[in-house]
Amino acid sequence: MSIFFFVAVIVALWAVALTVLGLRNPGFPGKEGGARIIAAVSFVVAGAGIATAVISGHEEEVAKEAEAKAEEPAPAPSPSPGRGPLRVEVDSTGQLRFEQKELVTRAGPTTIALINSAPLEHNIGIVGQGVDVVGPTVGQGERSTVSASLRPGRYTFYCSVLGHRVGGMEGTLLVR
Repeated sequence: MSIFFFVAVIVALWAVALTVLGLRNPGFPGKEGGARIIAAVSFVVAGAGIATAVISGHEEEVAKEAEAKAEEPAPAPSPSPGRGPLRVEVDSTGQLRFEQKELVTRAGPTTIALINSAPLEHNIGIVGQGVDVVGPTVGQGERSTVSASLRPGRYTFYCSVLGHRVGGMEGTLLVR
């Protein structure tokens, strides 16, 4: 049983107790001090009920988000190292992120193809180890490609549209 239900039971018992005492005792709650005590306790009990409702609602929302994320299909892996162009997809909801965070390939001529399924314009670039190349900026439904001859090492693939790389559109390209 969650804390919310526990507090709800306390609130209900408090309400029943006040009703029974009020019906059985015509002078209830007595003098001014008694009324203040009952008001203060009622305020605390009601506040606890509201606070636990908010906390429980937030916890439930977080749990639903985690469950939804767990049910999302994993992004498709990039092709096997050294075979055809490496594919990179952007987040279709418009968030500044790639679906793939890491690509792996063999040394030599390498092509990365970005498929833009987002409503924003994007492109693909490779930087590192003396390489600095950027493909064309494309709109939704279009494809940007970039090619370079790569030596073994670590490179970065990224979107060079202003603010996109800083916003999270970059990943690691490992060349073996």
